[in-house]
Amino acid sequence: MLKIAEKIQNSKNPAVLAFFGDSITEGCFEFENGYKDTAKRPEQAFHALLKKRIERDTGRKIVTVNAGVAGNFSDQGLERIQKDVLDKKPDFCCVMFGVNDATNNKKGFEKYEKNMQTILQILLENEIETVLMTPNMIASRGTPGFHGFWWIVHKYYEGLQKKGVMDQYVEISRKVAREMNVPIADVYAQWKKMNKDGTDTTAMLINGLNHPAPEHHQLFADALYDLIFGE
Repeated sequence: MLKIAEKIQNSKNPAVLAFFGDSITEGCFEFENGYKDTAKRPEQAFHALLKKRIERDTGRKIVTVNAGVAGNFSDQGLERIQKDVLDKKPDFCCVMFGVNDATNNKKGFEKYEKNMQTILQILLENEIETVLMTPNMIASRGTPGFHGFWWIVHKYYEGLQKKGVMDQYVEISRKVAREMNVPIADVYAQWKKMNKDGTDTTAMLINGLNHPAPEHHQLFADALYDLIFGE
């Protein structure tokens, strides 16, 4: 059980939980308007599901901070950590970056590792209980409906997953968390196991690329709940 569980259950004031990441955290789903925009429904994202479960199970209200921004790399997260996280004065922060970093590997593994180290260090220095959560798999097979530019993008994503680039980024984040003694909610491991056992994980992506469908955000919510309240 993490310290935040005790605060949720015993504090006079509602505990504040922040969720810091990219489009998955923000609550982005399918393409709309002919691939020009992405539907945003933060009320269906994992942190909203987690909030509902915590309040239902404990009978206590909590405050959640959605610090996810679509398209963000870890370095962009680092640039806004003060405004979007520290200034909100959370008791707890869940960090999940990596999908976008993997799609622009020119920035490199070392840069990503340094960014993640710095993000976690800042949170810990500010006495914010911190956990790292690994993301979902991205597309690992072809899907119908992509043409022209978006077919090229899709094939690129597929290659990143098949060639193990996503695996490498996730392993870096795990390594950083282990070295800094930060708990990990390893959702990526769950996706990999499902894929190995025959589940079509690409079909779980509502945009065919990288955004889990709303029902699959429950995996993230459950992983965090188990980490927070587990023995």
